[in-house]
Amino acid sequence: MHSVFLLGFGGVGRALARQLVAARELHAARRNLRLEVVGISDSSAIIYDQHGLSDDAILGMIAQKSAGQKLSGPASQPISAIHEVVAQLPPRSIVVDTTATAQAVPVLLAAKAAGHAVVLANKLPLAGDLAWWDAITAGASRWETTCGSAMPVISTLTTLLDAGDQVHKIEGSLSGTLAYLAAQLEAGKPFGDAVREAKRLGYTEPDPRQDLGGRDAGRKALILARMLGYRIGMDEVSIESLYPASMDGLSVDEFLREVDSLNDMMARRAAELSAGGKKLRYAAVVQDGKCELKLLGADPSTKLGAIQASDSIVVFTTQHFSSNPLAVSGRGAGQ
Repeated sequence: MHSVFLLGFGGVGRALARQLVAARELHAARRNLRLEVVGISDSSAIIYDQHGLSDDAILGMIAQKSAGQKLSGPASQPISAIHEVVAQLPPRSIVVDTTATAQAVPVLLAAKAAGHAVVLANKLPLAGDLAWWDAITAGASRWETTCGSAMPVISTLTTLLDAGDQVHKIEGSLSGTLAYLAAQLEAGKPFGDAVREAKRLGYTEPDPRQDLGGRDAGRKALILARMLGYRIGMDEVSIESLYPASMDGLSVDEFLREVDSLNDMMARRAAELSAGGKKLRYAAVVQDGKCELKLLGADPSTKLGAIQASDSIVVFTTQHFSSNPLAVSGRGAGQ
């Protein structure tokens, strides 16, 4: 049996808890394993029982949060007690971070220091200070879902590195939102219309600039770069923003009106990059100690150029996968 403590109980945290309950028989049959959820926390409360929360209690808390209610249950404690609770965890517990905040870092570091395993869906601790990276990635840690949702990107790269393969280049379409916008630009749709349509369809954050700035995709690329041993920070990642910094001061509504001013510029850029039948992609390139994200024109015969606009892909060009690079592609977002 392994004790599990969940940091964060939003959409991803609830999906994980639901999967843990649903997979009880599967885990027992395939691995002779039971993952006992001993604690659940969100931004306001902690529910903790060192002997384990019942599946009925877990499902009840999922229903509460899904209905917009506050997290409540047996042995509720304020979130301010998080360090005390982590100190009480059974030996060799698994602390899972499904938050989207760097405030989780002290908890993760304390868990590591106490000998617990750490699993992250949260990119911020791994894309922050290099000291965080060193501490969190040492020993028993996993961060598969920080790059490409459930796509086996991290495990594939880990296998290549463990086998002694030399990774020369990593290319990736790491943002579904930016992949959609690139496809719309390639098809000749005005940039402003494409942005508003992406927001209407729920492809963007409430403020589309959070996607258009490329920083979320940049964090994913930085994690891959650091796995290759690049000792760089976010300030050293070259990120092409699809809007000028002068528009940062606008409200969301103002931005959605003013974004049409970028139509001509983006149309010219799309035409230049897609000339000769190339496919417009917003892609990360990790190579030669550098990490860059930008709009580019990909040859349709390449794996980056051949994917559907709705898919994510990461392509590894290595010593052993050179003429035919290794690719992981599929649905790269979702709970």
